[in-house]
Amino acid sequence: MKKLILISLVLLAVLGISQEWVSRSFGPISWQQPSDWQETPPLAFNSTGVFKGVGDGQTLNQGIGVFFIYDAGVEEALVYGLSQDASLVDQGETEWKGFKGRYYKFEGNNLSFNVQVFPLGMRDLAFWNFVAGEPADEDLKTLEKILSSIDLNDRFKFSRWNSQDGTLKIYQNGNHFEGSFGEKTLEGIVIENSIFGWWKKSDSTGSVGPSRFWDGAFSGKFVEGKLQLLFSSSEDPFYSLEGTTVTFENVSGKFESSTVEEVSVTESLLCRSVYENTPFATDTAFTPFDKRIVMWSATKPFENSHIFKWEWYDPDGNLKETVYYIVAPTIETGYDYYDSVWGWMATDRFGEDAFGEWKVVVYADGKKLDESSFKLVQEPEMKTIETETFKLNVPAYTYYQLSEGVHYFILDIANLIFAEAHYETEPLNGEVYKTPNYEVNFIETSMPDYQTGQNFIYWVVQFPEKDGQYLYMSFYAPEDDFKRLESLFERILNSVELK
Repeated sequence: MKKLILISLVLLAVLGISQEWVSRSFGPISWQQPSDWQETPPLAFNSTGVFKGVGDGQTLNQGIGVFFIYDAGVEEALVYGLSQDASLVDQGETEWKGFKGRYYKFEGNNLSFNVQVFPLGMRDLAFWNFVAGEPADEDLKTLEKILSSIDLNDRFKFSRWNSQDGTLKIYQNGNHFEGSFGEKTLEGIVIENSIFGWWKKSDSTGSVGPSRFWDGAFSGKFVEGKLQLLFSSSEDPFYSLEGTTVTFENVSGKFESSTVEEVSVTESLLCRSVYENTPFATDTAFTPFDKRIVMWSATKPFENSHIFKWEWYDPDGNLKETVYYIVAPTIETGYDYYDSVWGWMATDRFGEDAFGEWKVVVYADGKKLDESSFKLVQEPEMKTIETETFKLNVPAYTYYQLSEGVHYFILDIANLIFAEAHYETEPLNGEVYKTPNYEVNFIETSMPDYQTGQNFIYWVVQFPEKDGQYLYMSFYAPEDDFKRLESLFERILNSVELK
């Protein structure tokens, strides 16, 4: 029986011969490395690295390498995590490229870790190199050469500015900034000499803005060392007209103004999810079976940080949902440019009056870019997929693929919602379930994704024997989605006809 297997990333063995050196970059840094060294598995969203070594699958028995991490709260998490496998034997202050930070040295059973962490604004930049076993002296020298080659990325433009009384601290990278004002956390963008963004109190759970994380919006202007900010409880920083104005005199540091970069849309599509920047299951009609409705827009290439907003209007023309997103500048993410953006609305709050024609509008930095429309209907349009040995009905947007004897019916690639069918020679020992055409054996079970902690529910169904084989069909979905999709899965199951 084929099963959904969620495999953790492992360190693979690699024996290098060539010593050709190549340039690599990540976030604010660049470095040199041998071309035959292997990329490390990611520790988090904002990490990368390189290593050379040999192992037995999941454990590196002998080798060396380095992780580069650029994220918030790295120092505490990294020190805590490494202390589970090794003992802290030394620590202290260090400096790199004018940035002050701390270093830590850990030693364990036949391994050692060296960590350097430098606060860059609201994030930490960490270099974590490791040695396992007794690698060759040549490899140790190569690691030292990699570490000595680390430099600031040419595109990285980090600056900071503070108020004279110390209550305002802003860290700017390109036209993106993060910082604090007293007990408020701030984030936003710079456009020419103006700034726009959101604020949040340290003890607040937030209710507005991106991810409903913020308490309100703010806007301001920086002129000749004087900064004037307007803090409001509204959600849109480009339309915050009322609130509390604070003026900061003699702001020190270097404020980097940013030229206007226009974002323009070349095409917009509505879909159910986005996979590798590509819209999946595009459509003009959606149902409550869909987890979300996504507006995906192709754009002309852009590099700066921008504030995007999507407004969703119901069939009566009422604004029902507003979604915000700050795109980080390419100097932080390592991309050469961006050429698409997307925002979505969840369908779990739809009521009986939600069916009909909807409209969605997308904005960048307060300016309208494009709009699209779609219909919300009660039931999905179905299509028939016919193979040599069976046929069935699935939603019209389903992606079908036959691979190595397994028939895949993918409903949502981003959330791993799909069905599959294949043949086996042994019957299934399960409960009896009756479809309109057959009496089948049925099992419902679950399986965790050990990387995310998310639990998957899946059905396994065995159809009657034919020519010494049994058609098995399985349905997979995350536990949170399965209940919503159960009747749709039943509809697909009940449509199966064997030839």
